[in-house]
Amino acid sequence: MKNKLLITLILISIVFASCNRRSQLLYMQNIDETTEVPFAIPPAYKLGAGDILYIQLVTHSPEISMAFNNPTGAQYMTRAQDESSLYLNGYTVDPDGFVQLPFLGEAQVKGLTLDEARSIIQQKTNALYKDASVIVKLASFKVTVVGEVRRPGVIRNFNDNLNIFEAIAAVGDISENGDRQKVLVVRPTSEGNKTYRLNLADKSVLASGGFYLLPNDVVIVEPIGNKVFQMNIPYITLTFTSISTLILLYNFITKL
Repeated sequence: MKNKLLITLILISIVFASCNRRSQLLYMQNIDETTEVPFAIPPAYKLGAGDILYIQLVTHSPEISMAFNNPTGAQYMTRAQDESSLYLNGYTVDPDGFVQLPFLGEAQVKGLTLDEARSIIQQKTNALYKDASVIVKLASFKVTVVGEVRRPGVIRNFNDNLNIFEAIAAVGDISENGDRQKVLVVRPTSEGNKTYRLNLADKSVLASGGFYLLPNDVVIVEPIGNKVFQMNIPYITLTFTSISTLILLYNFITKL
């Protein structure tokens, strides 16, 4: 009887140990309506080789605008377009850091922010067209999210900024097996990869340097510590069931 009780208690402990506590599923648990939390400042992204730019020239002359702008250019900055459309219709920064522009020639944009790149291109435009305005957007803003999320993959951003919660929401949220306290952001830089450890369960994430994501960032959501234990529960349960059966068989034989 004692053996049966012991096995039952062990099995109950296994079930409770395998269940995620409610606190493991909550974001920013220590924030409330009266909490003042500093926010991180969106970092300025510096353009690099391989980036694809959306560049449009707006003038009072439709002929000039049409000659400079790809006829489909006004359409490819949409979520419905695939990567091939972005590549074919955009202006790619070459390995030397230049973009080749119709009529304007080449412009060095590597290492510049979008505003700085727009200013450089605007200066070139002013030399030819006095009434022209230049629009410059980053068309290749993509972030990879992998690990314990519901739909891991590459997400494309068509806004100026993207924060970690927006990225997590875009892949269907973190799964029950994901550890919200251990999210890793890997950021490629000219000096090498830089990493940020984010605790999404704590309000301090709002001030982290990794709160706002940059193009080509990789977000890795680690599994909670008991995931492996959960995966082994069927085998553990089978083992204890076998032990229980053997004990019952042993007790039955010894009573004969």
